[in-house]
Amino acid sequence: MLKKIIPVIHTLVFSAAPGGGNPCPVVFNCDQFTSEQMRVLAAHYMEETAFVIPSEETDCDVRLRYFVPNHEMEMCVHATMGSIAAQAHKSLLEKAEVKVEIPIGKLSAFWEQHEDHYEVTVEQFLPQFATDNPKISQVTAALNISEKAIALEIGPIQSVSTSRAKLMVPIKDRKTLDSLTPHFEDLWKLCDEYNTTGFYPFTIETSQGKTVIYARQFPKRAGYNEDAATGLAAGALGAYLSQYEVVRPKLDGCHTFEIHQGYAMGRPSVLYAEVMSKNGEITDVRIKGRAEITAEELLTFPFK
Repeated sequence: MLKKIIPVIHTLVFSAAPGGGNPCPVVFNCDQFTSEQMRVLAAHYMEETAFVIPSEETDCDVRLRYFVPNHEMEMCVHATMGSIAAQAHKSLLEKAEVKVEIPIGKLSAFWEQHEDHYEVTVEQFLPQFATDNPKISQVTAALNISEKAIALEIGPIQSVSTSRAKLMVPIKDRKTLDSLTPHFEDLWKLCDEYNTTGFYPFTIETSQGKTVIYARQFPKRAGYNEDAATGLAAGALGAYLSQYEVVRPKLDGCHTFEIHQGYAMGRPSVLYAEVMSKNGEITDVRIKGRAEITAEELLTFPFK
């Protein structure tokens, strides 16, 4: 059995209050690791884990790979943000804009250092809106709710992708959202059938003139049933809300959507989806949020 000493920086992303946010271990000195070794490390932490690798692309500053306990992921926004914060913490970044190579392409991330955290913004790809989506009866059966709980007046049930597809499901109210107890095998089968990577039920609340979106994320066979803060789902939701002009008209300029997630898990998180539009078309989608360094370790790990 081979033991390796692995530098790891632990980060917390999108926290809105103590106990909130989505943790991400960021692993360094791992360019010789196999995919299976990376997956095993993610399973060790039982968290989405980022691996920082030198990029061979001349126009990129770093390469990232992402693993959950069960498999590799093509993209993970909060792990990207945690990785940027960890590299900034180690003084590895020379510029505020970082060109990142990921499994599905290249993107830019931007960071600012504050007293006790980093603010990180991650670009997404232009949104894609699926034309083949599950029926309301299939979705409500998987979510274990009645069809009356779905708010089609907000918008359709639809998979949207700004990097990986998530199924947008509008819900009538927050009480219903917070009490969801899905049938996960049925939910995962629908994800397989309609080529999406999870359900993102959401609801909209307005108080004193301020609109806030609350959401939950149920990923497909990730090794855990719910995620506390999901950047790529929030990006897709921002694009969805803009496309259907749910909160405001799709006017030229930048529109920011405040999305709260993780509250039903006791892990309050807040994400900001920035959607740029021009001449009625979405031209850019970005996710912004808080990233903190919580710990550093040298992990001695036995690989088979």
